[in-house]
Amino acid sequence: MNWYFMRHGQINSNLNHVYSGRSDEALNQSGLEQAHKAAAQVAPIKIDHIISSPLVRTTQTANIIAIANNLHYQMDDAFIEMAFGPWEGKSEYWIQQHYPIEWALWNRAPHQLQLPRRETLLELQNRVLRRMHKIAATEPEKTILVISHVSIIRVVLLQAQNRPLSDYKMIDVDNCELFPVTLQSQPYWEPCL
Repeated sequence: MNWYFMRHGQINSNLNHVYSGRSDEALNQSGLEQAHKAAAQVAPIKIDHIISSPLVRTTQTANIIAIANNLHYQMDDAFIEMAFGPWEGKSEYWIQQHYPIEWALWNRAPHQLQLPRRETLLELQNRVLRRMHKIAATEPEKTILVISHVSIIRVVLLQAQNRPLSDYKMIDVDNCELFPVTLQSQPYWEPCL
């Protein structure tokens, strides 16, 4: 199975360093332009279909790419943004002021951070990989483009590269950047902590 992952186009929260999380913020003008450019980038790839996180910014991106390439997309909750708990909708500056110890841990050892109502990186990775393996079992010959979020793409890339979750902050993911991903075909995996 062939996978491609792409982050949604830019939203204002990206510019303001805000953890938008599961809010339904729409693409800004730059984000719309990025999505149209991404549609041209996807054109030479033989994508069978697109899966999108259900949030507005991802469905807008998926819709633009799908229309330009005569494809269909479907939403899948497994690829929704990470649950950020008390950090949801907060700026990095605000978090540093109100959660200094946790902020330091998030930047030093992100895989160790635990907060109420917030997914750990391991929980996030397990959620996404479980769904990917289920899809791969039913559509092994397909090429799928997933329009999702930074956190999703990072944990998938770490698994694909056999790297630990402690490397989470070392992966840069720009808006509408395309990543090919290959996972091992077996339905079970050993998480890399």
